[in-house]
Amino acid sequence: MFDYAVIENFVPSNMSNTIKDKLLASNHWEYMDCTININKDSIDPADSNIRNTHQFMQLAYGENGPCSYVYSELAKPVLWMLEAKTGLNITSVQRIKANLLTPNGSTVEHYNPPHIDHTSDQYLSMVYYVNDSDGDTRIFDHTFNDGCYDMKMICSNTPKQGNAIIFPSTRFHCSSNPIDTSARVVLNMVFTVTSESLLQMHQVMEISTE
Repeated sequence: MFDYAVIENFVPSNMSNTIKDKLLASNHWEYMDCTININKDSIDPADSNIRNTHQFMQLAYGENGPCSYVYSELAKPVLWMLEAKTGLNITSVQRIKANLLTPNGSTVEHYNPPHIDHTSDQYLSMVYYVNDSDGDTRIFDHTFNDGCYDMKMICSNTPKQGNAIIFPSTRFHCSSNPIDTSARVVLNMVFTVTSESLLQMHQVMEISTE
């Protein structure tokens, strides 16, 4: 299994602009008082860079399937473009949501609580960047089986409109709040693919296996 892969410019500019304009103009954002619900055993108390924060969210695909226009009009076409770019064959969707972070007084060293999206090796996660911003996505060297203590960062990826970062859902990762831009907007997706197409992605893309 790979660690992560950065996918550049796989969404046409007209399409990425439409996604950005619709989400930034949306009034359907739900206020959340934290980026992820965690308990004290889910984070490393020795990591002084962790800061949980509020965020705004729109659920697109949940336990009962599609639940808003965000899936049908915005997220689903992104998944089609992902398949065309990488050769991945998506077999099921577990969750898709749009997240919006704003400045909260954090510095560049701070990030939100590292977490996993799923405990099964069958799932992949993708963060699609809706707009250019700061507030990097951080990827760590631990997976679910390793636990959350003494982790080292292996990637800090800056949001660029039309780009994405993809990684196994068992890998610890996190967002960080923007400092110099007013909003960091992403589509967060969790899904499964066929094992054959995952091997194909390994062959056609430059991926990281630290």
